[in-house]
Amino acid sequence: MKTPIATATTILALSVLSVAQPAHSQETPDNVLHQGNAIPWGEPSDGVRYVALYGEMTTEGRSFVFRLEVQPGFELRPHTHPVTEHLTVLSGRFYVGLGETMDKEAATAYGPGSYLAIAAGVPAYMWAEEETVIQVHGVGPMTTEFVTPPVER
Repeated sequence: MKTPIATATTILALSVLSVAQPAHSQETPDNVLHQGNAIPWGEPSDGVRYVALYGEMTTEGRSFVFRLEVQPGFELRPHTHPVTEHLTVLSGRFYVGLGETMDKEAATAYGPGSYLAIAAGVPAYMWAEEETVIQVHGVGPMTTEFVTPPVER
């Protein structure tokens, strides 16, 4: 005779097995399946490579995911976004500070595996001193407004 716990465990296992499907059988436009070594990076621009992995960051209510590979010397002055920005450091070291003035002494270095959520409207600044890959995700629209607009070159 099975105990209630054994029965519950069996039911849970069967329900998980009946829902789980091989990834290849779930072919829909919203599924994105990339092998790590086959990520379709764009060409570098000013020492930054970008790849959109999912969704559209400019669309209201649409989830998005993208990655940035930045080179030593990358710097993003104080800026805000109208939505919460979620960042995960995948490799390297990413420096992040909060505030309207770039104060490198007040910033924190984040290494691989670090996760940050910077709330909508909160000014933040970022930089890297080594090659660093970060993944950014959120729900659109994601735009960037600099505290002090960039000087035209």
